[in-house]
Amino acid sequence: MAIDLFTDDLSAATNDELYSAIESFARANANEGWRHDFTLEWCDSALKKVAAFANTFGGVLLVGVKKEKTDLVCGMRGVDSPSEYKTGIASSIAANISPTPSYEVYECCPAAHPNKRFCVVRVKGGKALHLVTKKGLDPVYVRNEDEARPADAAQLRRLIDRERGAAASAQNASERARGLAEAMVVHREYENEDPATWFYSRSEKSDTFLRLALVPSEVVPIEMERSHENRLLSIVNELCPRVYNLTGQGKANNAENRGAGFYEYVWYHRILDYEGRWRVTGDGALGHAAQMAYKDQQKAVWSVVDLALYVILFLRLGMRWWKVIGYFGEGDLYAQVSVPGLGLLRSDASGAFGHCFDPTYELGSGRTCGAIRPDAILVSGRPRVRADAEVKLTYFTATEDLPRLTTSLLNLLLRSLGHAAIWGPLEDSVRRLAAP
Repeated sequence: MAIDLFTDDLSAATNDELYSAIESFARANANEGWRHDFTLEWCDSALKKVAAFANTFGGVLLVGVKKEKTDLVCGMRGVDSPSEYKTGIASSIAANISPTPSYEVYECCPAAHPNKRFCVVRVKGGKALHLVTKKGLDPVYVRNEDEARPADAAQLRRLIDRERGAAASAQNASERARGLAEAMVVHREYENEDPATWFYSRSEKSDTFLRLALVPSEVVPIEMERSHENRLLSIVNELCPRVYNLTGQGKANNAENRGAGFYEYVWYHRILDYEGRWRVTGDGALGHAAQMAYKDQQKAVWSVVDLALYVILFLRLGMRWWKVIGYFGEGDLYAQVSVPGLGLLRSDASGAFGHCFDPTYELGSGRTCGAIRPDAILVSGRPRVRADAEVKLTYFTATEDLPRLTTSLLNLLLRSLGHAAIWGPLEDSVRRLAAP
């Protein structure tokens, strides 16, 4: 399996494995980005990049790789050094950035050239404001797409406010996520099926549901207007083609609900009595709620596959939305599940966990969303009927390792319901569900 320079334990990699990983990464990611950059040798420019990573979202700096603006590919040059090179890098970071950021340095060389040194400098982002103290350099740097830039006044103020309000911000994001989830109420049994008026007819609040809320740790003010609404609808229709197609076929109703600080799209499958809702707010948050009850051979059931699939789709929607509003930071993902009176759907033949409602299904595609392995979950004989869970994330952890993040949330929800998740098989199943 290929080594991930962002997340894997690089101390466990051999010299040749690490060199191969650097070479492969440089070949596949020749253009610098928000979270990776290159430098031929350690210098003031490299120090700026480390500080910028620390003040923004974290990142990886590869030392010994040549990449100029005009280069189409990276050059694996290495740094000429007869002795260990990473010690000097560590000393430079500690002496010239205050407070010292959380970082790691790993070193390797090509087998045929032991004096050609390559280093991976992996920097974690955080809430602290990291200052460059070396004479002749600006004090504060931030990452802006593919380069480190001195912070302007607005960016500096934001960093100072972030540092001062780190603890309060985390608590506030958690509270906002829970509040948004509570506001996402799923309904059933609408009295009127007319496409023009159904949303205003009498209905019942469903006691079975999934609610998801994604809230940025920092408030991202949005002046809500129609283009934001259209963008949300476009992403929902792309990720959930069944929702779009059934509406077009007249088998489902839809409606819009809006206020000064939010927009909500509501979708209702009349035959299945099945509702879903998607909401965006003026502070950068995103919510989703869906029905969990489903009739299977006259039995009322719920599906853990549906649960996993909805989390996967919601995270993809959330990261697309954050990119639209220009936010690439940290956030809270909060989930509530309520399944009173519902059995957990399993295959009679294999014991695998199957799906009930697949929003990604397209007629004639021949594709199904798959199943979760029978050995992935140890089912309780006396499960609880309601659970909630919360995980921290960043834009990059959600985009770069979505299956692991989804597995983490599922594990917490299943345990809260009284079931036991077996991580390896569960993550394997989730990766299959998340595959294109």
